[in-house]
Amino acid sequence: MANFASEEKIARRKAEILTAAIEVFSSQGFHKAGIADIAKQLDIGHGTVYRYFKNKRDIFNAILAELLGQMAEIVMQEPPNTDSLDEYAGQLQRIADGLLAIFNRDPRLAKIAFYESLGVDPEATESVEHLLSIFAQFTEQYMKNGIDKGFLRPKMNTKIASHLITAMLVETIKKVAADDADVEEIERWRQEVIQFMIGGLGQR
Repeated sequence: MANFASEEKIARRKAEILTAAIEVFSSQGFHKAGIADIAKQLDIGHGTVYRYFKNKRDIFNAILAELLGQMAEIVMQEPPNTDSLDEYAGQLQRIADGLLAIFNRDPRLAKIAFYESLGVDPEATESVEHLLSIFAQFTEQYMKNGIDKGFLRPKMNTKIASHLITAMLVETIKKVAADDADVEEIERWRQEVIQFMIGGLGQR
């Protein structure tokens, strides 16, 4: 029981640090933010942060890992086994809704992943690119299913197409993070991306 309580306490403290880091990174930028800023957000000593994370990069990577886990969970709820273009369109809508909901709940995540981190240094850029690459791999499986079942065009380069679609979704997510984006505008982006994907991928 004592070990369980200790593990629970560690997990809770880590979550608190990550939440504070999201606020600090999104408001100050990754480059300017420091461990002391994160500690100040929680009113704890910066040495306490180091008990749970090695450095600022370690915290940043943990935020990305958590974000990837949330994105993967949305995708995993929709296995790549649809049998028609209409079914696939419905699946795309559900996936898009789920992903946008993540960033709509906390637009700071989009700012960190797609604005603040890029260009900070090669390692930060690589971390974000790795996240997007994994998502593109998921997307490619949906395309291969559609090709196998005959409702997506057979000569599609699924690797290239999956990365293009990922890029379109990222642009939509960026709109969620924008201060001037409203619900109607985000919905227009969502619908246009889905229509673009279906129109460009459908069997002719």
